[in-house]
Amino acid sequence: SPASNMYPVVFLLQGAFLVAAVSSRPTTKLYGEITSPNYPKTYPNNNLSTWDISVPKGYRVKLSFWLFDLEPSEACRYDFVKIKANKKDLGRFCGQVDSATGNHPRDKEFLSTNNRMRLLFQSDFSNEENGIVVSYKGFLAYYQAVDLDECAPRNDVEDGPQCQHVCHNYIGGYFCSCQPGYQLQSDGYSCKVDCSNELFTETSGYLSSPGYPEPYPPNLQCNYSIRVEKGMTIILKFLQPFEIDDHQQVRCPYDQLKIHAGVKQIGEFCGRKPPGMIETNSPSVDIIFLTDESGYSQGWKISYSIERIRCPQPVANDVFTIIKDPQPLYQYQDYFIVSCKTGYNLMEGKEHLASFTSVCQHDGTWHRSMPRCESELAFLPVA
Repeated sequence: SPASNMYPVVFLLQGAFLVAAVSSRPTTKLYGEITSPNYPKTYPNNNLSTWDISVPKGYRVKLSFWLFDLEPSEACRYDFVKIKANKKDLGRFCGQVDSATGNHPRDKEFLSTNNRMRLLFQSDFSNEENGIVVSYKGFLAYYQAVDLDECAPRNDVEDGPQCQHVCHNYIGGYFCSCQPGYQLQSDGYSCKVDCSNELFTETSGYLSSPGYPEPYPPNLQCNYSIRVEKGMTIILKFLQPFEIDDHQQVRCPYDQLKIHAGVKQIGEFCGRKPPGMIETNSPSVDIIFLTDESGYSQGWKISYSIERIRCPQPVANDVFTIIKDPQPLYQYQDYFIVSCKTGYNLMEGKEHLASFTSVCQHDGTWHRSMPRCESELAFLPVA
């Protein structure tokens, strides 16, 4: 969890009365000392003390004992220290380093999984051994805040969920990021493919299934749109690898890649064999990619480019028509000029033309139809 402005606080519950030792002044200390009551003198009988240790979020508590000297007993039934963190018991301890009974913590370090830990000390009505009163010093413990690695794999995290894709840990906190093709959601940890309104307006580029060439996610409804200026045609080229879930007997029953050029559907594709190069003859292309709940194929990638849309080659209506400087290819905004052989007139319907030019339009058609050439004799008055 991101670091906050919380500060270490210790609560002391002593005897039958509650004594709260809380710092009223903000402090940046990330460590502290805890001792048994009256330490280093003998701790009192019939004592119950509790310390709730809290360090800033983004850290966890590490606690260790520098001195531990309690009455030993079987299963620590009489005097003991109990440590809890994240609602789990980390142990119950008593005795001395060399005592035959009890459970001495020795040099063990105790770590919480979040930013809190509880220490409980309890003593019974006496400290006697074979009728002789024995003095026990109690304990001296130190705690400190250590970095909590939120990115470490674990199942008992209390402070928020883990990153869905990539986790980046830093001292006092962490942040999440997503794999290519995914977007980090407002919760800061979950990732989702947002491919519902992908718009491409450059004259060339690439588009692909989410995560390509890694397997695409299940349950996708992707829509990619390519829009360029009128008079241009979009050319699609599929790259390898190409893999979309398929079935041997039924065409594209699971996942489908559908391509539309304007109002015309180019095709529906799946399997492992990519389509050849597709010249759409349109400045507007929509690619729809739908997947079912399984979706474990590598997906697809398309390289697109544009060129001026083509018009059909002009063809003369008769042998008397002359197309000036004919070109092997006519594209958007190109034009051709027509004249007639000597002794013939240019005619468009019943209209006599002095000249004729036709321009290739953005939809791949000529703006004027080819004229015809008629003999001048046809226009001589009849005697």
